[in-house]
Amino acid sequence: MSTIKGNTVVVLERDAVLRLGVEALLESWDCRVVAGDSIDELISSIRADNLRPTLLLLPPTDGRQTGDQLAERFEAEIGCSLPWIGVTGDLALLKRWKAGEIGGILLEMPCSPETLRAAMVGALQGSV
Repeated sequence: MSTIKGNTVVVLERDAVLRLGVEALLESWDCRVVAGDSIDELISSIRADNLRPTLLLLPPTDGRQTGDQLAERFEAEIGCSLPWIGVTGDLALLKRWKAGEIGGILLEMPCSPETLRAAMVGALQGSV
């Protein structure tokens, strides 16, 4: 399987326990992780450390904005297009994604580490 080692992954997650778990998993795969609970915090960290992210892990919706809108904001602020992955248990969102109404890659909860890794490899290769 292709590697994701060395990629810089941005993780937007408001739940601290989930965020720390995802961060630990990504770091075990030798990814550099920029994690936080707000888009402003993440953009500030990326700029301060002069990072070039390669992938976004975003909520499919944060209650105000969709994952597509969040990804567009990152792209506008950082200056490059980035693939994004979201994980959801919302079957209506998954149905909309399958119908092509939502961009990115949506994975259904529960999501195994192997499924996430495969989605990341596909997103980074542009094959998903």
